[in-house]
Amino acid sequence: MRSTAVATAVAVAVLGTVVGCAGPQPTDSARLDAEAQEHAGPWADEFAMALEKSESDSEREILADGVVTPTELEQAHDGVRRCLADSGLSITYRREGGFDVGGRDGGSPGMPFEQSNAALEACETRFDAQVTFLFEQTRRNPARLDEATIEVECLVTAGVVEPSYGRKDWEADNETGDFPFDPMSEAAQACDRDPLGLWYER
Repeated sequence: MRSTAVATAVAVAVLGTVVGCAGPQPTDSARLDAEAQEHAGPWADEFAMALEKSESDSEREILADGVVTPTELEQAHDGVRRCLADSGLSITYRREGGFDVGGRDGGSPGMPFEQSNAALEACETRFDAQVTFLFEQTRRNPARLDEATIEVECLVTAGVVEPSYGRKDWEADNETGDFPFDPMSEAAQACDRDPLGLWYER
């Protein structure tokens, strides 16, 4: 992997983010229409909240129908690429999720982290505050099953933890960040990215 990190995002923002509850409900003005709600399925509230919070017309256009297609994902990514290029930066998105940010020539960013990260955040606000997140989440967990449960089942199946390691154990360890296994190991990262084994099928 090329070492150019301004920011390196794992495929999904699972730990401490999508576990357990749906979070705040969107206001009536932000709710999806009936067809979009059907498309979004169990993720309808997340699409509606993303629409409500988005500051980007292009992003709202993508999210309004309750689904993010691969073409729309690339549209959002291309917007971020072009935006970062204006700051002398480049971004490379990985197929399995996440990204690497570097200089426009492919090397290191050549500027302080605070500066490059501010540029990244500004570009994501304009083009991809939630598009990538919702694209990935609706593919890795389309039925929006309980995150802790599917994560633990994957870890047990992969032999990362013993069968006695349960949902409550994972939740407690996730709260403290102190796991009885290396969360950055290949097997643990695979379960984080794709706990149901669906990602590459979709």
